[in-house]
Amino acid sequence: MAIPQRFSLVTLGVYDVDAATAFYRRLGWRQSTHSADGITFFRTPGPIIALWTSPELAVDAGIATEADAPSAPGFRGVSLSINFDSRDDVDVALDEWLAAGGEISKPAEATEWGGYSGYGRDPDGNLWEFAHNPFWPLDDAGMPQLDGGELE
Repeated sequence: MAIPQRFSLVTLGVYDVDAATAFYRRLGWRQSTHSADGITFFRTPGPIIALWTSPELAVDAGIATEADAPSAPGFRGVSLSINFDSRDDVDVALDEWLAAGGEISKPAEATEWGGYSGYGRDPDGNLWEFAHNPFWPLDDAGMPQLDGGELE
């Protein structure tokens, strides 16, 4: 297949790019100089995170016209996840998320699969999972390392 197994960028549909940018900057995230009026980019060890208005994203994706472009829906059926080295790190991150202006939609708790996880929502309703998975060690960039090979 010609489609590589990766993704390069996640675009979060937001109501107000400036307000959303301010939220993520309060978390200590550093904005890329490639950002422009109406769109913000943040580099991560994985894909780039972009902030763009939900209506502009809908028009760009071909699912709406400028006349009928929707604002951000309440639940998008997607969450982004950040894995941490420990349960304590998850708790600290959720506290910082709340202090920056996000909300906690599910406090962190032990999971049935042996980990520890909680969820936060950014001011636009985008879901982020904060998790510690003791079975996935993190590399130097904080990215989970999956071992055991691949299924055929």
